[in-house]
Amino acid sequence: MFRDRPSVQASKIEAVLCVPIIQRTPVGVLYLQGRRGGGCFSDTEVDRARTCARHLAPLVETLFIRSRHKPADHVAPFKKRLALDDVVGTSAALAAVLREVELVAPLDVSVVIMGETGTGKTRLARAIHENGPRRGRRFVEINCAALPDPLFESELFGAVAGGHSTAKGKMEGRVAAAQGGTLLLDEVAELSPVVQAKLLQFLQSREYYPLGSSTPLKADVRIIAATNVDLQEAINERRFRSDLFFRLQGLTIRMPSLVERPEDLAPLATHLCERIIRSNRLAHTVLSPGALRAIEAADWPGNVRELASAIETAAIRAAGEGATTIEAAHIFREPSSPGPVVRAPLTFQEETRRFQSGVVLRALEAEDWNVTAAARTLDLTRAHLHNLIRAYGLKRRPKSA
Repeated sequence: MFRDRPSVQASKIEAVLCVPIIQRTPVGVLYLQGRRGGGCFSDTEVDRARTCARHLAPLVETLFIRSRHKPADHVAPFKKRLALDDVVGTSAALAAVLREVELVAPLDVSVVIMGETGTGKTRLARAIHENGPRRGRRFVEINCAALPDPLFESELFGAVAGGHSTAKGKMEGRVAAAQGGTLLLDEVAELSPVVQAKLLQFLQSREYYPLGSSTPLKADVRIIAATNVDLQEAINERRFRSDLFFRLQGLTIRMPSLVERPEDLAPLATHLCERIIRSNRLAHTVLSPGALRAIEAADWPGNVRELASAIETAAIRAAGEGATTIEAAHIFREPSSPGPVVRAPLTFQEETRRFQSGVVLRALEAEDWNVTAAARTLDLTRAHLHNLIRAYGLKRRPKSA
């Protein structure tokens, strides 16, 4: 019927085999064509094609479902009602956090934010401030772990001239700087027992004395505390005062780790990439689909902070190469060193990537970088193999003379 068609003649097609792909209903066709001289498809080849079509059917249907139905965006309703700059994601886990933010932001109660390092506790504290009655006033942070005990009190409450050895003039503390606004006590669990007692007294009276002053000042600030420590456990171990915890805890919000919200990784990575490129004035670069898949498959124990650092490094590498896309190899490339180095133990993800990269490279070299032959050896499609070559940054080694 089609033998005289120009396209059939040009491609020298002698035989065609079409096998339906059926999953409850027909979803497609597996199409095979034979070149001239190959003869008709044998019964064995027909059976193999039918077997392949049966295995393809559920995969094809899944792809169709995904193309028709976008993943649910649980965060969208909150974005309409709240100011959420830099709060990125669609997961139910993030939506649960924002439900708490919507509840507590209009109130003037203290809040404790718990969560692993790098999950975005400071960003969440800002969201509470920006959606509360003190929006428009200052949001001030103090890192409780960064200051030794002797300096913490003057940093928090300030000092008058001569109040201590370095106070040559009046020093404004963080409480005064946040007057009318919000004060974030970051890493609050790192405070010593002595400083915890002074903080408790301040929270009870809402009055404080700058160092060297005998006149109390009234504080009008909202307190938000953040920590990566389980405060209840710290209380049980007598490392944190229970009465201070009760003063701080108007409401406790737990910020989930990226492991608990994997569906947020791709949109978060894309957002971070755009922000990093804009802030560093780099040439426009985007994360490739392969890079996004690798990000979703990786472990991020440092959470958003670690992810942002990895993407920033990758964007700089890609810009240096003049690349228009950031590949997985830009993100997960091992650091080079001129001499021997002692490496930390590799994670499971890193070991897996190294093993797979080696398998692919050996197959390519065995076939003299014939991608079709190497794909056949590895039992992969050519497109998949090309994706792996790009993802692992594999390149053909020059032949020695």
